[in-house]
Amino acid sequence: MLTKKEVLFYKKVSPKLADVLKLKNDEDFYKNYTSKVFSGDEVSELDEDLFEDWINNRLVPNLIFLNKDDYLESAIEALETYKDIAKTDFGRSRQRDEAQLWADKIRGYLAEKVFQKKLLTDFNIHCKLPHESGNLKNYLSSDVPLIKKNEDKEFRKANKKTSIKMTKWNGVWLDIGGAQYQHSDYYVQIKVNTGTEHLVSFLKSSGLIEKYLLQQGLQKNIINDEKKNQIMKKIKNFEDISLFGYIAGFRDIKNTEVNINLKKKKSNVHIISAEGLFHQSTLNQIASENELRDKQGELDITKIKFQGIGEFSSFPRFLTNTGRLKFKHEDWSHIVNKF
Repeated sequence: MLTKKEVLFYKKVSPKLADVLKLKNDEDFYKNYTSKVFSGDEVSELDEDLFEDWINNRLVPNLIFLNKDDYLESAIEALETYKDIAKTDFGRSRQRDEAQLWADKIRGYLAEKVFQKKLLTDFNIHCKLPHESGNLKNYLSSDVPLIKKNEDKEFRKANKKTSIKMTKWNGVWLDIGGAQYQHSDYYVQIKVNTGTEHLVSFLKSSGLIEKYLLQQGLQKNIINDEKKNQIMKKIKNFEDISLFGYIAGFRDIKNTEVNINLKKKKSNVHIISAEGLFHQSTLNQIASENELRDKQGELDITKIKFQGIGEFSSFPRFLTNTGRLKFKHEDWSHIVNKF
């Protein structure tokens, strides 16, 4: 729940952020976009100068805009490979249908394409992405398996393994589940902005909905022209979507010790920021230290809430809030030189 002071500040600084992201500064923008910068502790205080510095020195240098061709390529590659991934949400038993798997895979591939563009733009490094069916096991530990510089004739295997973690704009945690934190050398978090209508909007722009689906509806008298036009008008135009990726930063995991910044609110604990390898025992310890108990007097870890997400579905998992990620050009140069 935002305070009145936060709402007023977010509304005040939102126009600049909306302009940079090429988005409309509507009535929900400050909640859906501006507030999330502060939730991840990327900007630590409600200060206009700090916010301006974040935009100029962190956001803009790590912001990559994508176009329809990028989406088309990602959609085709995702259609080829979406059956290679599990149908269940990671850590949950909820089944995802195949259309959702496809859409999720597209977003993941867009994130990797964003990083591919950054390597080329900032460091003149070309990279091949593992977007072919059957390659998942071969490249499980790296999303940037093959690279070459402009002067190189052929691609070679990268010396370091890089894992790219995609989140939506509201993601405030670099979240590495299970034992994944041991599989790669670097973990990069990329926030991809597609909105919720990206796939159906793309299908509209490609003509599949109007020329094939709705045309069949007309031929079989399921709909008339008026209804067809109403349906088309409801679907957002793909060209109206600001398609971009913000590379929030990266972590090389050398230390798994848990470091937490929390606030105790009445009978609950709110974890503002943290870094480290969380186990179930970590939450039990937090509950014990802060006397979080249920009515029967037992430790109650459900009273522990993480900033921006509430709770995670399972443990262990390595967590870092976005404010702790490395993002400066010299930071990127340091790891890219090791590729």
